[in-house]
Amino acid sequence: MRRLVPNTLPGWATAVILVLVVAMAAVQAGNPHGYLSEAISRVGETGSGSDAPLTDLSRIDQIQTAFNRDAGHPRLLLLLSPT
Repeated sequence: MRRLVPNTLPGWATAVILVLVVAMAAVQAGNPHGYLSEAISRVGETGSGSDAPLTDLSRIDQIQTAFNRDAGHPRLLLLLSPT
């Protein structure tokens, strides 16, 4: 039967690192403001991906209105020129 407790120093180091990684993962999973929670909450968001609308804006006031409407969300402005 194999022992669960390592006999060597490298075995102990591996066991300690494994315990630390599992503990850090548990802390991140329980943190409501952590990366993992943020990623899970954004999976269900609409308005992103291939179904997101592309808006053609021709005047600066249209750009300003659209930009201010989405305050608190990431925004991307693309300025494209035919030349």
